[in-house]
Amino acid sequence: MKRFVFIVITVLLVACAGDKSESDTVRDMAVEEVKSKLNLPEGTTFNNENIEVTEKTSDTEGVETIYMVKVSINSQDQNGNEVIKTHTLEYEKGDGDTYKLVSFNE
Repeated sequence: MKRFVFIVITVLLVACAGDKSESDTVRDMAVEEVKSKLNLPEGTTFNNENIEVTEKTSDTEGVETIYMVKVSINSQDQNGNEVIKTHTLEYEKGDGDTYKLVSFNE
């Protein structure tokens, strides 16, 4: 019985670790895409508070998961007022480890 419980816990931990890894991969891809599209200066960094990754299963054939990534960028206007812009990126994960950027909304 103890072995069975150990195996179940191990499988759950591995499954959770796999999900985290995919979310991190999509997060990193989104950061690079935002830097590229918005011509942000080199050395621009983002923290976990600036990025939100959500995933949902897909009904489309050949697409396993859809990831929605919201990236918030804080800046200032000419008067020194804080401006927060949120950009939404949508990625599709196909068979294997392939991710495709479907949309980028500014």
